[in-house]
Amino acid sequence: NETLNEHLCSFYDEEDCLYVYVYSYNESQHLHIRAQKEHECPRKVFILGIVLGVIAAIVLVGLALLMLWKMVTTIHDRREFARFEKERMMAKWDTGENPIYKQATSTFKNPTYAGK
Repeated sequence: NETLNEHLCSFYDEEDCLYVYVYSYNESQHLHIRAQKEHECPRKVFILGIVLGVIAAIVLVGLALLMLWKMVTTIHDRREFARFEKERMMAKWDTGENPIYKQATSTFKNPTYAGK
């Protein structure tokens, strides 16, 4: 307040708490000080909680992405297997024989060899 010739002062202590006070001199040069009864301190930050929260969030996001990937691949595999089953049911050959398969051994008869 300029009319009372008051000076506003503030300082921070080692714990970062703010102290505010006002001082002035009266006509007889006596010092009058008015100080704030409650100092203002910043809230303490729980760093371990923040670190654990960030780690948990990263793990949960990773698990969610893995579950999403598993669901997508499962759906894709089921569709592909259903398509395979449909093609197998529509096969024209006997399901017991594969037309592409050839036996590994073959028998050849030499007509000039008469069992000698």
